[in-house]
Formats: sequence, structure tokens, C-alpha cells
Amino acid sequence: MPEPQPKKTQDLNEIFMQLRYLQNLYGQQYENLENNIATYNLANSSLQRNIEMLERSKSMEGSNIMIGGEGGAYMSAKVGKADRIITYIGGGYMIEKSVEDALTFLRENEKRGIEMLSKLQAEKKQVEKELLDVQYKMNSLQYQQQAAAQG
Repeated sequence: MPEPQPKKTQDLNEIFMQLRYLQNLYGQQYENLENNIATYNLANSSLQRNIEMLERSKSMEGSNIMIGGEGGAYMSAKVGKADRIITYIGGGYMIEKSVEDALTFLRENEKRGIEMLSKLQAEKKQVEKELLDVQYKMNSLQYQQQAAAQG
């Protein structure tokens, strides 16, 4: 004996609500991954600028430069001997390094950042695939509900 129509409709509604939950969950994951990717891109851009600056540090000796402060204030300064660099190493700590050691440190950080970006982009692609799959299932379910209501 076939099941009564209301039971089938309830089952379809329950499945649809589960799919809606998954859609929201994947949507949040996707948004978080996009934010993380943007943060890593910003950090890597900053690292690249610092690397470029350190690579030119010898040619900057004796030059006048502008140092950015907070709130859009700048101060003119003259570069002295650029053989030691204070480098932020994380956790609120800074250490003094030679230019070459600082360059090595920053390049390693840049490499780790690029690797993390690659992982985040792969994860974003997977979440996007899952999200599209859920959306496809939701569309199919809506079609089934419409067909069940008509027939």
C-alpha cells in the first residue's frame, strides 16, 4: 500500500531543512575562507614590500626617506648604516638581525604564507563544490515537491 501524501511531504520538508542548514554552514565556511585568503594576501604583500626594501637597503644608506606614522603623519629621516634590522618574530617579540638574516627570515615567512594560501584556496574550492552540490539537491527537491503537489 502506498504511503499517504502528507508523510512524503513531511519527509521532503525535513530533507529540505537539512539541506538549507548545510547550505548555510558551507556558505559561512566559504566566507571565512575568503576572509582568511584576503588576510594572507595582505600579509604576503607586506612581506614582499619589506623584502624589496631590505634588498635595496645598501643603496638607501645616506638617503632621505619618509617614515609613516599613525593617522597619516609622516616624518623625514636620513638612513644611516643599514646593516642591522629589527624584525618582528611574532607573539609581540622583536629581535635584531643582520640584513641577510632578516631577508632569509622574511622569505621563509613568505614561502609559508604562499603554501597556506594554496591550502586555503584548495579548501575554498572544495567548499564551493560542496555548496553547489547542496544547491543542486535543494533545487531537485523543490522540483520533487512541486511534482508531488501537482500529482
